[in-house]
Amino acid sequence: MKIIKKIGWIMLCLAIFIGVFGISAYSKAKNIFGGEFFAAFALQGASTKETLSKNEYNKRIIDVKYIKADSTIDTRQVIIYKPSGATGDLPLIYIPHYSAEENTADFVSYIRHGWAVAAPYQFKNDFNGVLETDDLVFNNATLYTLRHMDSIDKKRISIIGGSAGGYTALMLNGLQMGTVASIASAPIANVYFNFHEYFPMADEVNRNSGLFDFKMPIQGMISKAFQPINDKIKKDDVRTWEAISPVSMANAISNPLVMVHNTSDILVPVDQITHKYTYAKNDGTLPKEFVPKLPSTYPGILSSTFEEMANPDELTIKHSKFNNNHIEGVMPYANTLITININDDGPATAKGSHSAPNLTGSYDIFPYLEDMMKRTLDNTEKLVPQKLLLLLERYQGESLALPAHEGVDDTVYGSLAIYQREIVDELKMWMDSHTKEEMDSAMKSAVSKISDSNKQQKYNKTWQVIFGQIK
Repeated sequence: MKIIKKIGWIMLCLAIFIGVFGISAYSKAKNIFGGEFFAAFALQGASTKETLSKNEYNKRIIDVKYIKADSTIDTRQVIIYKPSGATGDLPLIYIPHYSAEENTADFVSYIRHGWAVAAPYQFKNDFNGVLETDDLVFNNATLYTLRHMDSIDKKRISIIGGSAGGYTALMLNGLQMGTVASIASAPIANVYFNFHEYFPMADEVNRNSGLFDFKMPIQGMISKAFQPINDKIKKDDVRTWEAISPVSMANAISNPLVMVHNTSDILVPVDQITHKYTYAKNDGTLPKEFVPKLPSTYPGILSSTFEEMANPDELTIKHSKFNNNHIEGVMPYANTLITININDDGPATAKGSHSAPNLTGSYDIFPYLEDMMKRTLDNTEKLVPQKLLLLLERYQGESLALPAHEGVDDTVYGSLAIYQREIVDELKMWMDSHTKEEMDSAMKSAVSKISDSNKQQKYNKTWQVIFGQIK
């Protein structure tokens, strides 16, 4: 009888604990996000009262097959929205990782601009745990599928993602050619730092918080969703941590990319993007020693920021501080391949998430998108040496970020056969508006910079095989 009472008491305490945590987290989430919790995490813009009528657009759901890390074939669905009555090849906005939110101002504007929109049909929290493996392959597979669809303008595809979707946007931009422009808001640039080191540190703050006052409830709600990443990859597997982190391919960006990050972000600390605007202390609502900074002691390039790894000649950083912490105006972008916009909303705060609770407003992203769509891929894509080497590596089946499968199904994305076809297609598309001599010269120049003579010889042979298919 005593045991039953004890078990009952434990269960009651657990129920109270979960209830208090849930109420605390929900309350703070509502204050931070204004009720638009998932839209805010996807960072697709604020909700709008000006919704679209059902006759203004139509929807289509398609299946996308891809090969998972365990060599099994999976199918996920993608939803495609198009303005009603639209004809011809439409520009496309692809929202990776998260589902599209139809009640946001950005979505309304996409459709009224005459653009198509695509996104994963249903977002499940489990996808966060395979963000760097199965989810990454799926999002690459989706992009590949969309590029080969009729009625989609292959030279006017933009990628827009936030948070974990921002991570995917960076990875897609680094791994692929053929994206006219990208916007990544609060993107995870260093997976090792963000998930393997920083999240456990933040969880420790919550464990030491009072029962009725969790310091970082939003972070506490999402950290466990990414725990499978830590469980899969050993701490000392530096090559894998590097390969799945966008910092490793910061100098492989070959199309215009705008990154937007807030200084107070406690979910994706800004210090992994650049050290320049990280506050030395938090705002006093967190333990004194809690400062979300990227240490210089991590192995390999894992101690490097995105800024440090990017080509300085193709990088512009803009720092903005807004009156009353209200963001407004046109989103800044430069003529360089990468523009990083740092919005100064103060130091890290326990009451924040991707931003401080009092930060309001958003940039107008459409002048940038309109400009890039007008220029088309013919005028935005650059032949970047590191990107070309990454393509050769994947053609050989040696990419750690996108492992190639053989003997599963050569018609499904994730197979070496499809990767090789994809690379040939991307290079052919670039040559629509350029010459084969330009391509050949750029590739040979990139390979010549490889210090390992055996590897250099192997890459040259691979290039000759590819060149024979595209010239």
